Amino acid sequence: MKICNTKNQQRGLTLIELMIAIVLGLLITAAVIQLFVNNKQTYRITESQMQLQNNARFALNALSKDIRLAGFSGCRAVENMNVYVIASGAVASMTENTVISGTENWGLGTSATLGAVKTASDVFTLQRAQGCGAALTGNLSTANASVQVNAPNSCNLQANDVLMIADCEDAHIFRATTVSPGVNKQTIAHASNINQANRFCKGYETLPQAGNCDAGKNKLYSYDAELYKFVSTSYFIRDDQNGHPALWVFDHNSATNTVDPDKLNPQIMVEGISDMQINYGIDDNGDDVIDDYKTAQAVTIATEWHKVISAELSLLVETQETNLRLNDQQLSYNGVTTSETDRRIRRVFSTTVGIRNRVQ
Repeated sequence: MKICNTKNQQRGLTLIELMIAIVLGLLITAAVIQLFVNNKQTYRITESQMQLQNNARFALNALSKDIRLAGFSGCRAVENMNVYVIASGAVASMTENTVISGTENWGLGTSATLGAVKTASDVFTLQRAQGCGAALTGNLSTANASVQVNAPNSCNLQANDVLMIADCEDAHIFRATTVSPGVNKQTIAHASNINQANRFCKGYETLPQAGNCDAGKNKLYSYDAELYKFVSTSYFIRDDQNGHPALWVFDHNSATNTVDPDKLNPQIMVEGISDMQINYGIDDNGDDVIDDYKTAQAVTIATEWHKVISAELSLLVETQETNLRLNDQQLSYNGVTTSETDRRIRRVFSTTVGIRNRVQ
């Protein structure tokens, strides 16, 4: 018998083959990681751009709506009505020169009401009546009678609210002392403890006035009158608590409040708005055609706020996220060129808005 001894064949990877496999594995792993990083950065950029556009759209829409309604007082322009302010407190008069006004390139430091407004940004203020379906249910029998309006309505009336009662000839801005519900109506009192007069008169020699109206000057509002909420707000740029710029709004009819989260005044309107500039369209001859655009400073110097019929609004909007760009951005805005090193994405959005109550 012939016996053959065979050696077992041992197979495996050589050191060179193992090193090649490791290198290939590392290359594939690096490629996967790079793809993940690129996808994450793409997602951050896309998400930030979408948020930037949404913030810009919301801010422009909200500001445009309020500018468009500036000076609304019922059925006629403020210029053609007699508007009397009898509310106590810091309630500004409503005239043809105050329904829209502004400050150019803020340089007044920290404001007692607005706070630390961004230097060189613009600030503007609007006034108007806000309709809420509160028509009078009957005539006022006396000049100091409580106002009764139909209910339900969308006013959400509260004591101390600044309200405006108006027909097509006269208007009175006052504070509600009490708001009492009834059957299909609400009763609003306007006592002298929070008003400079408790009577609706067609003119006041001096305020406060405790007595009756002068002979023949009682204003007895009737069915053709309506009750509105009086709105007086300022819009401006300021940093939030994290040091990021935002568009803020201040309600001039309410006290400054930085403590109560439910009653903050001023409060943030839109995040990511880093600058705001506004020019005003002037109608010099009353033909409802814009003859020139001027800054707030030029309008103030020329005492032409009553001639403003439109506003040219520009917002500089930035992303909340940093490091979204490959390089620093050279940005030109409001005549100044700066190098932005945080690599946020910034865009300028503009619109022009006509003031409806001043254009036929």
